[in-house]
Amino acid sequence: MKIVKIEYSEIVFNNGYKLEHHHERDCCEEVYADFSILETYNVSTKTGKNVNIYEVDFCENLKDLIEGKKDCGFNLISKIGEKFFVPCYNEQNGYYSDELELILHKNNKIEKMDITNFVEDEIY
Repeated sequence: MKIVKIEYSEIVFNNGYKLEHHHERDCCEEVYADFSILETYNVSTKTGKNVNIYEVDFCENLKDLIEGKKDCGFNLISKIGEKFFVPCYNEQNGYYSDELELILHKNNKIEKMDITNFVEDEIY
């Protein structure tokens, strides 16, 4: 599956699947995966050649698509093993929840993954 659209809260793929981050937001905090960073990748981590993120073929199962990185984010994994890092942030005063999950909408089915341990805390 290939990316066709990248937005703040979701990635849309050419097979109709959508990957989104979800957090039950309260008033004074924000916990999220920064999908917009994916548009900045232009060099392959495997070959060193130019790469267009919209031409990369990705895995279709959440457990194969995501590789967590404790306290900073996760890698989005392509079918050939290329990795694209997505940072995750918890911006708050420490009073609110830091829970974050990824949800892969697969037409009429969903897959969920708790990624709370991959989130970088920015407590102020």
